[in-house]
Amino acid sequence: MINDSPPPTDAEEEDDHWPSFDITPKAYEEAVAAITKSMNLQLVGWEVKHLESIDGLDGTYIMDVTARFQLAGMDFLILFECKRHKDRVKRSDVQVLYTKLQSTGAQKGVVVAATGFQSGALEFAKAHGIACVRLVDNAWMYMTRHTQIANPPALTGAYSGYSMTPDGDGDYEFTLLTGSPDNTRSILIDGA
Repeated sequence: MINDSPPPTDAEEEDDHWPSFDITPKAYEEAVAAITKSMNLQLVGWEVKHLESIDGLDGTYIMDVTARFQLAGMDFLILFECKRHKDRVKRSDVQVLYTKLQSTGAQKGVVVAATGFQSGALEFAKAHGIACVRLVDNAWMYMTRHTQIANPPALTGAYSGYSMTPDGDGDYEFTLLTGSPDNTRSILIDGA
């Protein structure tokens, strides 16, 4: 098997100062589910399940923990992978969750680890918006939360803004907004 993570840094080679868990993997998953349920995020339909079957484009996955909720009339799904490993979570473990996110259409992925993460796993997670979490004393400690967004490249050239409104005959009327304050005011403020 190929080691796809960079060599550990001096800090990673130090002894892990977090408490270890002397419980079964199933009990660890259940603990993660219980903490997730207890968050009571005041979201519509907040529902947490342990070992839920989720259909994806390439098959069915049994997820360690899932959380579902609704916001602004839209359904959201979070997939949790619980890693109670002896060693730190590897990049390949995070990549597997990313593939499941793509296949199922879930909006967020979370890897919960008992022993931490290799630097390659954290870098991949940051690049792909996957949260990496340590479970410590019945609480989360975030290692990563979301994608680090790079500044988009500057666009060159001239662009024009238009408004498109139905004209009543089943067609649309286009109004130039760029460079025309009267048109912009008429469309955006007056609603004409």
